[in-house]
Amino acid sequence: MVRPKQADQHPDLPTAIKETARGLIAENGAASLSLRAIARELKITAPAIYNYFPSRDDLVTALIVDAYNSLRDTLLVSQEGDEKSHAERIFSSARTYRNWALMHPEEYSLIFGTPIPNYHAPMEITGPAAAGSMSVLLGVLDAAWRAGALKTEGVLDSTPEMVQAWIDKFSYDGDPAVIQFAMASWAQIHGIVSLELNGHYTAFPKNVSVDSFFEIEIRAMLTRMGLKG
Repeated sequence: MVRPKQADQHPDLPTAIKETARGLIAENGAASLSLRAIARELKITAPAIYNYFPSRDDLVTALIVDAYNSLRDTLLVSQEGDEKSHAERIFSSARTYRNWALMHPEEYSLIFGTPIPNYHAPMEITGPAAAGSMSVLLGVLDAAWRAGALKTEGVLDSTPEMVQAWIDKFSYDGDPAVIQFAMASWAQIHGIVSLELNGHYTAFPKNVSVDSFFEIEIRAMLTRMGLKG
C-alpha cells in the first residue's frame, strides 16, 4: 500500500503518532483517544496511521509496551554501581518507581489506572513487558537473599497459589518467600504512589510531606525484611 504523501513531513511517523497520542491522553484521557484525532493533530490522513497501527487498540498496546519498557529501563539504571548495599538497592528501586510515576503520570495511568472502555490488552504482548519491571525488583531481592541479607525464615508456612503462580511465571528457583516479599513490596510501593497521583494525601498536615511518608514506609518495609535502610 502506498503511504499518503502527507506522512512524508514526519521522518519518524510511528514515533510522532505515539507522542501525539500521549499528548491527547494527557489532555482528554485515554478513553477518548482516536486515530482520527491523531491524524488531525499531525495533519495527515488516517490511512497513514493505519500503515503502522491498524486500530486504536494496536496503538494503545504499543503505548502500554513503551511505558512498561520505560519503567523497566529506568529501574535498571537505578541499580548501576557496585557500591550500593542490598537495602540501598531496594530503596533505590522504590524511589525510582515513584519518581518515574510522578514524571510520567499519563503512562503510569495507562498501565496501572482505570481500564480503557472496550480495550482488552493482548497478554501475549503486554504480559512480557509488564514482567520486565517486576523482574528488576525480584532480582534485587533475590540477590539480597542469596547473600544471606534477606530474612525469610517464618515468612511462609506454605506456598500460596498466588506465590506459586509467580514462581512459575518467572521460573524462579529460590526461596518462595522472596516472591512473597516481591509481591508485597510492589503492592505497598504501588499503593502509596497511586494514592499520591490521585491526590489522596491532601489531608496530610502541612509539616508532613509525601516524600518523608514514602521514605518512612519503605524503611519500615526494609526492616520487615531484616534489612537496614
